[in-house]
Amino acid sequence: MSARESRASLPLGVAPLGEPPPGVVAFDLIGRPSRQRVTSVDVARHAGVSQSTVSLVFSGKGPGRVSEATQDRVRRAARELGYRPNVAAQALRLGTSRAVALVVPDITNPFFTRVLRGAQRAAQEAGYTVVLVDTANDRRWQEQSFQALRAGPVDGYLLFEVSAPKDLGPDQHVVLMETEATRCPWVRFDGEAGAEAAFGHLLELGHRHIAHLAAAFDAPAFHMREAARRRMLAEAGVDPDDQPRATTPIGIEAAREAAGPLLDQRPTAVFCDDDLIAAGLYMAARERGLRIPKDLSVVGFDDMDFARALEPPLTTVALDGELLGATSFELLEGRMAGRRTRRRVILPVELLVRGSTAAPGQRRRSR
Repeated sequence: MSARESRASLPLGVAPLGEPPPGVVAFDLIGRPSRQRVTSVDVARHAGVSQSTVSLVFSGKGPGRVSEATQDRVRRAARELGYRPNVAAQALRLGTSRAVALVVPDITNPFFTRVLRGAQRAAQEAGYTVVLVDTANDRRWQEQSFQALRAGPVDGYLLFEVSAPKDLGPDQHVVLMETEATRCPWVRFDGEAGAEAAFGHLLELGHRHIAHLAAAFDAPAFHMREAARRRMLAEAGVDPDDQPRATTPIGIEAAREAAGPLLDQRPTAVFCDDDLIAAGLYMAARERGLRIPKDLSVVGFDDMDFARALEPPLTTVALDGELLGATSFELLEGRMAGRRTRRRVILPVELLVRGSTAAPGQRRRSR
């Protein structure tokens, strides 16, 4: 059959594969205009290097064979062209999945979306993908999930407030996030400094009756904040054991319920372990007719997007979740590639003073 006959035999409006009819723009399956796939050859030409150099960079074999400047140039060219490595082909060729798992305790917490985004961006530049696993705050499920992942779907693990298994082998690559262990590299925020800054701020304002609405979650990050609370209060001559304290699951409604009895003890300020907890406290204060910050100062932790939308805007300790995700992946990728990397990384935090804190009994304008 001739090409003309083949074309004529197709239904009206249908063109041979890869060849749209005259005057028609082809679209992909989700309605976007289709375009030719960018290849490693295109990236090589754009960066002025060989295709083998591009392959080395995106296979993780560049260190020691390709200069840092050239690796940066290749990755920049890939970003500019919109190039994405063919992960499936690389997996077959290299015998690896080119994927890592990010295991978190609660996927409903919006902070983890920031961590995931940072890890994803860093992973894409290195030719990896990130698989998100939620353990739902269940330690037993956490262990089962990790054992399932060890069967082979991923090359490495990013564990957020999740303990590494005791039988972890030397050939398994793990980076801990917001927790520490002697046998695994880890990355965490300087939570102690954040809590110290928060309590120092409240003490400088004149507060001496400072409640703590704490997260009911057994994790090193919260233990460090509690230690900082006790230390700062004791140094200021305030007995930490005499201050109101309650625990709550990390959630707005749960925090609202836990905050009621705490507020009935009439603190002048409350330190919350999480912005979600602070949002629940706002609701409990409103139900009791307490005005923030005239009657009650509030400090949160994390600086989630909604913190500025609260009325008044929430004073909180800012944590860069994307930086945590990216730094953790870069540490993991370096170790998977056999490079010598740091084993301990502590990231900075910052106290952002907004309108929810003021001197006891004094109105202060929101910023």
